[in-house]
Amino acid sequence: MLGMFNEKGKEKVTGLVFLLVIFFMLFGMLLHFRGIGSEFLTAYREGVPAGAAAPERVRGAVSALDGAVNAGAPARRQFIEVYGLAQLAMNRKIVIDPNYGALYKTPYGQITHAVEEKYLDVHLSRTYDLVNALIQERIPFLYVQAPFKLPDAHSQVPLTVTDHSNSNADEFVEKLVAANVSCLDLRPLLWGSGMTQNQLFYDTDHHWTIDAALYSVGRIAERLNADYGFDIDPELFGMDNYNREIYRNFYVGSMGRRVGRLYGGVDDFTLITPKFGTDISLSEDGRPPARGPFEEVVLNREYIDEGAPKETNRYAVYHGDNAELIFENHLAEGGKLLIIKDSFGIPVYSFLSLGIREVRAIDVRLFSEDVAGYAAGFRPDAVMMIYNADCFSDVMFDFGEKES
Repeated sequence: MLGMFNEKGKEKVTGLVFLLVIFFMLFGMLLHFRGIGSEFLTAYREGVPAGAAAPERVRGAVSALDGAVNAGAPARRQFIEVYGLAQLAMNRKIVIDPNYGALYKTPYGQITHAVEEKYLDVHLSRTYDLVNALIQERIPFLYVQAPFKLPDAHSQVPLTVTDHSNSNADEFVEKLVAANVSCLDLRPLLWGSGMTQNQLFYDTDHHWTIDAALYSVGRIAERLNADYGFDIDPELFGMDNYNREIYRNFYVGSMGRRVGRLYGGVDDFTLITPKFGTDISLSEDGRPPARGPFEEVVLNREYIDEGAPKETNRYAVYHGDNAELIFENHLAEGGKLLIIKDSFGIPVYSFLSLGIREVRAIDVRLFSEDVAGYAAGFRPDAVMMIYNADCFSDVMFDFGEKES
């Protein structure tokens, strides 16, 4: 009888503790309701395209709410750190994650995930349609393939795992080239640049480093000069022309936030700014432009505020999360470029604005206008699309007009 009572008593205590934890978390989320609401709206806006069908809107809302509630849970960071510490103590190289399925710690100490094989016919068809519409307007097009974090399918993930990022990108580029669409594949250039894996990509984030982005901008400028009539100073994007301010132990990227600092570590962050004089106007999403030097107008310094949490997206200091950005360089003699971009394009368009009279950058996840029609009104010297090798999803290739 005493044993049965003890068992029942343990069950009651366990149940009570569970209820107290749930109550504590619910109370904490109510206190942070405004922040959760803001997180939900941001995730919904980024994840659900304008004009999406009702079922897609519902799925997007549920996903955004789930993410916002998880992000707003009290002591969430502490729970993640304890979880990461347990994985570290067991020397685990694979960490199960509800968002990615699994995260992997590579031999370089970096956190990454593997990309699934993608069906690309729809993405190719929409790209062909865009290119043909631009041909009708006599506007040249260039597709730029940015890398994913892994250089090949197996070298940095377990042998039982296959990363399809490069095979997806290979197929996409090969079929574009076969259809006479101009392409610049940055992957072999970056892997052959002499920069190490840790210099090319953040340990805790999926993005390339600012150094890798600036190197890539130099290669893009060379191609724009050679084939598209631009006149960008070939020395402009040499590293000697830039200041490099290194913030040590400063940045925990998107995947590092999933596993915690103890397991994934903390990245240094390098802020790169021009040594030469600049005079740029920047308009965000149709708002009146701000004018001034690159450091004041282009850089969004709230992202590198030393008082902000290390989990702040430092990478966005170069301006991101906008449907449309319009850069006007008052010191450049000419050139007009329209960039269709994913998040890898954030430092790219910011640096390119230093050598071109007018650069416009649009993100089709947020942009509601028809892209070809917008380009016809802008009349750029070229349209450049830059996507990384993990960017083959329907929302990234919706170039048509969206319902508001």
